[in-house]
Amino acid sequence: MATRHGRVARTAVSRQDPQTLEFPRTPELAPELVSNGRETATRDELGRLAAALLDNPTYQQKWRQDLALARILEWLETFPGEDWQERWLLSGSDHSGHEWGPPNHTPALRNRLTAGLGILIVLRAVRPSYAWLSGSRLLGVYATFRRHNQTEAFAALEQKAAGPGGGTEYSAEALNLLTRMAIVTGKRLRALDLEDFEEYAIARQDSGRTVASLPMAYEILHAIGGLSGLPPTLRQARNRGQLTVAELVDRYPIINRAVRDVLVHYLVERSAGLDYGSLLNHVQVLVDLFWCDLERHHPGISSLQLPDSVAQDWKKRIRTLPNGKPRRTAHTALFTVRAFYLDLLQWSLEDPARWAQWAAPCPIGQADIRGYVKETRQRQARMQQRTRTLIPVLPQLITVAEDQLGRAGRLLTAVREAEPGEEFVVDELRYRRTGRAGSKWRPTALFVTPLDEPGPRFDAERWEDNAFWTWAAIEVLRRTGARIEEMLELTHVSLRQYQAPTGEMVPLLQISPSKTDRERVIPADPDLVAVLARIIRRIKNDDGKVPLLQRYDTYERLFGPPLPHLFQRRTHHRLQVLPPGRIRELLTDLARQADLTDVDGTALTFTPHDFRRVFSTETVNGGLPIHIAAKVLGHLDLNTTQGYVAVYPEEVISHYRQFVDQRRARRPSEEYREPTDTEWKEFRDHFSLRKVALGSCERPYGTPCQHEHACVRCPMLRMSPKQLPRLLEIERNAHERLEEAHRMQWLGEVSALKESLRHIASKRRQAERLSHQSDQGDAGAHALS
Repeated sequence: MATRHGRVARTAVSRQDPQTLEFPRTPELAPELVSNGRETATRDELGRLAAALLDNPTYQQKWRQDLALARILEWLETFPGEDWQERWLLSGSDHSGHEWGPPNHTPALRNRLTAGLGILIVLRAVRPSYAWLSGSRLLGVYATFRRHNQTEAFAALEQKAAGPGGGTEYSAEALNLLTRMAIVTGKRLRALDLEDFEEYAIARQDSGRTVASLPMAYEILHAIGGLSGLPPTLRQARNRGQLTVAELVDRYPIINRAVRDVLVHYLVERSAGLDYGSLLNHVQVLVDLFWCDLERHHPGISSLQLPDSVAQDWKKRIRTLPNGKPRRTAHTALFTVRAFYLDLLQWSLEDPARWAQWAAPCPIGQADIRGYVKETRQRQARMQQRTRTLIPVLPQLITVAEDQLGRAGRLLTAVREAEPGEEFVVDELRYRRTGRAGSKWRPTALFVTPLDEPGPRFDAERWEDNAFWTWAAIEVLRRTGARIEEMLELTHVSLRQYQAPTGEMVPLLQISPSKTDRERVIPADPDLVAVLARIIRRIKNDDGKVPLLQRYDTYERLFGPPLPHLFQRRTHHRLQVLPPGRIRELLTDLARQADLTDVDGTALTFTPHDFRRVFSTETVNGGLPIHIAAKVLGHLDLNTTQGYVAVYPEEVISHYRQFVDQRRARRPSEEYREPTDTEWKEFRDHFSLRKVALGSCERPYGTPCQHEHACVRCPMLRMSPKQLPRLLEIERNAHERLEEAHRMQWLGEVSALKESLRHIASKRRQAERLSHQSDQGDAGAHALS
């Protein structure tokens, strides 16, 4: 009997658009042959069935089909076998890919054989492997197969593929993928199961190719009633959820079954007080790093009572990684093993019948864990030093993210307005729209340098999407101090409003329980509200609602309930919540594009947790009490929050405050007198003189104007967005004066005017940024209302 064979080498993709397929729906060929299907049909029966494949054929079309069918049947008849499928397998061509066929064949004969085999595939007389199908160019065979086999099911698939969420570049490949599965397995479409999808994925991956359309194929098949009893998405179907303790332990090759059983029983007892992620860590330490390591280095070991030499050797090994580098989590492993021995000792007193035989002296003494405090301080020092390094370059990262989002948005708008092949200019750079008219591929653009040297093609829509979510992640992380999991769990209902006793409405952001299993609510400033409002406007459906999605928790290995998550985007063909790994990739790419470097030239990168440390440092050193910062960050211990603050350690702050108090006590009391009328008038006049033509002067009280009231050059000038037209007029006048200075060779005036223009450009960007923030704040308030 025929079985599944081979692996995928290349996918033959039908280039027909599933939304525009127009062909007559001929009746499905009746299974009128023997019970084994058409594999045992005679040549005359196959010829009669093949005639039904052509609709009103010409004489030449009928002649070519008959000749192709005759050539392939004549060649297959040279091999022994009870049916055509066995003859095909015995020919050895199923594993030969594009080199199949009789020896010394001509290209013309090859074309005839390929066409004839395509007819046998449509008639279900031969079922090649995935490798052969993908390695052969079978133009039109998949579409013909769908027209004459399981027509109702394939019609439903095409309708689903072209419906909402479909009609993308993945739709045609998803249909071809299911067609290949029906050909190779010989099953009805609705009889395909998860194992068939896994076999296809393995065959595809073995050839070094991706299976991007596999999830869509699974979903449209599930939507028409297939894959009965399985979840609606392939990822949910593959997800095993949380494994039992025994399954987790059995992933490691423990030789001694008695020790394996006691480890399982111990971890079951401990799992009641551990989350799933912590349980995984305990299993890895106790089973893999501890006991399996002992069995590898000391074969035959069967007792937890370790000789001193064995224990010392293990403690040396645990401190280094296989590559020879120090293991940073060595003390965590030592504490876990120590707790294991001490727990068994305590439990042996409470339940000796069960645990007494396993109680043994703990091989981890106080001397082994004495360096934990030092290691913790060193780790904290490394984190604080990293925070000090990243804070100065954070404005540069933010500026690059905003600039990239602006350029990507302008480019995407221009690409969508351009026709395929049309050239256009964005930000003084020329681009050319690629693709074909009517194509279902996302808009792409070909970058063209100013010298008309073509550059690499890229996806403008994907670039804009990546730029937006990079910017959104940075803004939310740096303004909330949330953990990456907490940010990705934000939903549309996380935005709340609180009415203060004064009657003012205060926007609040509700953070779901995460690491500490405590929910918290933090105030949302206008800038954060504007960012969240922009995200909500982007992800809303046409009906004005945020789609409900299930988020996969990579820590707990579970899918959450359907919720209106804010960080959702369309990936391939469907909406899904962004995974933490994707956020990290976007931040790493942005840091590389921003060319962030330390003072010694070392490249710098940002992780999501870096923004949490920067947030805590800036808030505490900005005057927020440490206990309030702990509430905002969700810390249960003030020491944890103090460890995040990178600029001033606690003892430095306390001693400095004592020094200031003592100094104030020694100062003469005359300095604390009431100010005179003259002093008070001078103080009041300082603030009354702050308003200038272009905005307001922010210089501190008691300081003179260092720029002699040349406000456009002063860094203390705070531009008013309403005065932007006046600034533009000043800029035009400066350009005219610069042209005159060039003409008259007033080189000193040229240098001064260039410096003024540089400051004017800086003030213009400041005014534009303030105007943009004001517009976003108004839009955010409107969205919340």
